[in-house]
Amino acid sequence: MNDEITGREAERTHVPRGRRFKRHELELADGGRLVLNIDGSIDQIGADDSMTHSWMPDDPEWPDHAIRFGLHPQVSTVTPPARRVQGTKAPRW
Repeated sequence: MNDEITGREAERTHVPRGRRFKRHELELADGGRLVLNIDGSIDQIGADDSMTHSWMPDDPEWPDHAIRFGLHPQVSTVTPPARRVQGTKAPRW
């Protein structure tokens, strides 16, 4: 068994924190494949094993292809603003 990363996977060393992906391949009707990589990118591989297109998670077209893997885009969360004015306290009775 060879656990070394080869090809395009070797070029991708940075995986963003917060979301993990598992490599997965789907066969397409035209003989090609869609490949989900560990960094979340999706590659379209043609029937002749050449990469025809690639989408990164921040690409606007990524969700259209990620849905085939059961993935949905995650909207980044924002910390809500504080509810009270700084320096004021509720009265103690």
